[in-house]
Amino acid sequence: MTDKTRLDRIDAGLLELLQEDGRRPYAELGAAVGISGPAAHERVKKLEARGVITGYTVKVSAEAIGLAILAFTWVTQAPGTVATDLTGDFAAIPEVEACHHITGEADYLLKVRARDTLDLERVIRAVQTTRHVFSTETDVVFSTAFERRPIRPAPPPEG
Repeated sequence: MTDKTRLDRIDAGLLELLQEDGRRPYAELGAAVGISGPAAHERVKKLEARGVITGYTVKVSAEAIGLAILAFTWVTQAPGTVATDLTGDFAAIPEVEACHHITGEADYLLKVRARDTLDLERVIRAVQTTRHVFSTETDVVFSTAFERRPIRPAPPPEG
């Protein structure tokens, strides 16, 4: 583990708290991990400068904005195409929430949101007609047990 990736107990605690609520006041953050508010502020600024914290965001309920369907689409690219040939095209489809280049039988795994099954069909058709797409397979999610769990630092190597 490098100095850049090494986190002590306080930094790890701050990261966990900020992932739960990125708007939490520094005084509250500090009290929760046993340091002052100004010290918590300084620690957070250092985590930002090191690239550990890359930004702050808002959690949006997909259902509340009318996107009741969640699906994962496995995409296999056409033989002879380069992996980066597809990512820009997938990014241009607004309903594609995430795109992962993966190992295995498929080349990409897309996280897709849609209003209903008819809308999902339209989105999948857009994916299927993207240049260099050879095949797709889509799995619709019935329910989500958990999502967006806080990312915790890897434990230091033993030894």
